[in-house]
Amino acid sequence: MWTNPRDPAFLLQVTLAAAVLTSCATDAPAPSAPPLPEFQPTASVQDIMRSMVDPSADTMWDAVVTTVTAAGVEEVRPQTEEEWLALERSAILLVEAGNLLLIDGRRIAREGSVAELPGFDLEPDEIAVRVADNRDSWVRLARELHDAGVVMLTAVRARDVDALLEGGHRLDVACESCHSRFWYSDNPGSGTRRSPPAPPAS
Repeated sequence: MWTNPRDPAFLLQVTLAAAVLTSCATDAPAPSAPPLPEFQPTASVQDIMRSMVDPSADTMWDAVVTTVTAAGVEEVRPQTEEEWLALERSAILLVEAGNLLLIDGRRIAREGSVAELPGFDLEPDEIAVRVADNRDSWVRLARELHDAGVVMLTAVRARDVDALLEGGHRLDVACESCHSRFWYSDNPGSGTRRSPPAPPAS
């Protein structure tokens, strides 16, 4: 069908087509928003230690204790389902604390914090330097905490007291190895620390 180029309807179609083509040619795609950070490390390493690792480790170490006195031998063992469930919660906290310590950008301590035992512990800024300079060791030792937690979680779920004791010893080694590498001064003064009972003799 022949269309007269002077026909107003034809001219309107051409004008609209040109406008569409011009719009497609000049409209640039809107810039995409920057991706949200994968993690938001709000708590400091010190916060995680105080709120997760320390109380959970104490719970695990206190779960199996043998005390010998003049009156005889006193043994503490988890007995009830509630006691075992409490141990399971603590073991899970230890496992996941190891993962939390691996998140980049986490501060060692809140601003203004100081060493709890000056002369024995390093100051937070000094610890941060050690961690930054020895990232591979930090990762390895955080994984040791995680793995010790897994051993204890497995023992708890199996209701295995002997395995729980062995896991407590591994947890102690993991904690002390990290503290010796990153927390303690090279010339420590006097200090005290709490150790769990040794594992049973094989």
